[in-house]
Amino acid sequence: MKQLARLLIVFLSLFTASNGFAEQEAKTFPYSSKSKHDSTQYLKLSPKLQLEALSVLIKRRQYEAAFKLATQLVETFEGESKFDFEYGMAAVETGHYDDALFAFERLVLTYPYQARYRLELARTHFYLRNLKRSELEFKKILKQNPPAPVKRNVQIFLDKIVELNRMVEPKFLFTMDMATGFDSNINSATSEKELPKEELVFPIDIVLDDESRETSSSYWSTLLNLSYLTPISKTSSYDIRTVYSKRANAEISTYDLDTFMLEGGYGFYTGSVKWRGAGRYQLIHLDGESFLNTTSGIGQATWLMKSGANLNFAFNYGMTNYETNPDGDMAVQQFNVTYSSPVKKQNWFFTFLFGSDTADKAVNKFNEKSYQGFTYYNSSFMGQRGNRYYMINVLSTEYGAINTGLYNKLRKDTVITAGIGWRYSFNSQFSVRNDYSATTSDSTLEASTYNRFKAEFGLTYSF
Repeated sequence: MKQLARLLIVFLSLFTASNGFAEQEAKTFPYSSKSKHDSTQYLKLSPKLQLEALSVLIKRRQYEAAFKLATQLVETFEGESKFDFEYGMAAVETGHYDDALFAFERLVLTYPYQARYRLELARTHFYLRNLKRSELEFKKILKQNPPAPVKRNVQIFLDKIVELNRMVEPKFLFTMDMATGFDSNINSATSEKELPKEELVFPIDIVLDDESRETSSSYWSTLLNLSYLTPISKTSSYDIRTVYSKRANAEISTYDLDTFMLEGGYGFYTGSVKWRGAGRYQLIHLDGESFLNTTSGIGQATWLMKSGANLNFAFNYGMTNYETNPDGDMAVQQFNVTYSSPVKKQNWFFTFLFGSDTADKAVNKFNEKSYQGFTYYNSSFMGQRGNRYYMINVLSTEYGAINTGLYNKLRKDTVITAGIGWRYSFNSQFSVRNDYSATTSDSTLEASTYNRFKAEFGLTYSF
């Protein structure tokens, strides 16, 4: 009986103490799950109590209230690790992923070996569907050999990323890019003043007019890209994509380009291979006048390897019609094979391509050509929001016959292009870029031998 009485006294003491603590906490942090106070009341507290109030709201999982309070405190406490973490947690749990990204990026830059901060950064990238970046951050966590529960959570996300990469989800993408730049050779023409008689059917050199020679100009360009993908089943989908681009040169309008492309496709998965077939129509205007149009069919197969690498095979066959030259129509066919590396801090792909353009009429055989080449592209992350790249492209072309109306030599070209650039993303929608490229063309004909340099600065908005 005495023991029972003692237990009752202890229970009553604990109950009274817990109620007292709850009352004290309520006085200090009056916002609770049952109350609907305006979070601006916390601004009357001292800075220390404001942070403590935010901590209490996070512990209670009252993320909406925590995010409202944190946004009012961000100018005062931004950069303090405790605040950044709780602000990021409140933001990610309420769907404000861009705000969360800023907070966790600051933490990871300051504490690169703190697994929890990197875990939340990886999770935020995952919710933003930045799957490559998310996978990279999750793998960095595993390299730090975290505790077993963390490893399990990371593996759950990595498995989900693999699943999402192989799943068909509705997708809508709109991109607008505005740019300005300088092009040293907008018409890809020779810098020589005349064509030498040694390669001509005429006994004299031919003097070139200004429009036929190398022309430099500043320019502006715009690009609009709209794509939509919708699933038919868990493993199949159809997609529609349209692209419009315009480039206007300041020096001369003769080489102004307008390009419109419309493409529709059907894709499906069989195991680890994604198949896609599509139809494409492309229209090009030169100086405001219709220049050519191409109708083509496309076939693609992409093997998604367990290592995270991709191997892609693609085939394109179509017909090109030249509006101003009824004898200039061409049958176009192209094959390419691309290997893309697994996602890492540094990523790269290599593409080998070969193809041919076949003249529809014998009179146009000198414009036939066969070509082969490769492209190597390498990109790497700069901090949490930037990336830089470099690339090289080599293309060798041989024409089907000599243009006997002008030349006594068969045309053969080797074109090499090298480029570098960088991009910085302010958030998931807005980014800025800077690109530079240099091209040299070595040809058996002087008119097709040239050098070209481009520098471009652009702004990109997408959602």
